[in-house]
Amino acid sequence: MLVVKMQNPTKLKKAQAEIDLVLGLERPSFESIKKLEYLRLIVVEALRLYPQPPLLIRRTLKADVLPGGYQGDRDGYAIPAGTDIFLSVYNLHRSPYFWDRPHDFEPERFQVPKESNDRQGWAGFDPSRSPGALYPNEIISDFAFLPFGGGPRKCVGDQFAFMESTVALAMLLQKFDVELKGSPEDVELVTGATIHTKNGLWCKLRRREVRCFSNEKEMIV
Repeated sequence: MLVVKMQNPTKLKKAQAEIDLVLGLERPSFESIKKLEYLRLIVVEALRLYPQPPLLIRRTLKADVLPGGYQGDRDGYAIPAGTDIFLSVYNLHRSPYFWDRPHDFEPERFQVPKESNDRQGWAGFDPSRSPGALYPNEIISDFAFLPFGGGPRKCVGDQFAFMESTVALAMLLQKFDVELKGSPEDVELVTGATIHTKNGLWCKLRRREVRCFSNEKEMIV
């Protein structure tokens, strides 16, 4: 998450401006998390690019036919009962079939509905499908976004993980500017049950001036 943010300094500053406006010097609360819309979308977009887990495995209980999908068979694919299916969430989240400029870090993409445009087996992206949801989910994206799985077998702690990440990121960026040591290519990724760094993520932290508002006057602390 920090790597993709540090590669986008304009978006980093936009997130810090939102944090300063909403939090000032206060600690995050549930009510303030609801107001940190852009920061929440940053967490979501980071998980689109680097989902946890990157791979899902399911076994079919009955025979079914899957849609042909991107450049696939228009008649779909017959799946016998008892078939083990490996789903690469990493590739799904970066597929041009579902996402415009899929390799770019664009948190704003989750604010814009996207028509299916006759994409076989996909209903498009529509936030109105899940009104009141703090974070985009598999219902909004018609299962094109699955950072924690989807359906009745999805991770039971997904909302906790989303909010925990938002709080941690808010408290870090509230107090510090973050600079990556070296280049993004130096951060080697290792994939197992989750995606993690091979030798850690080395950063420089610099305490920042926090802008807050008191009695309608801007103050720098």
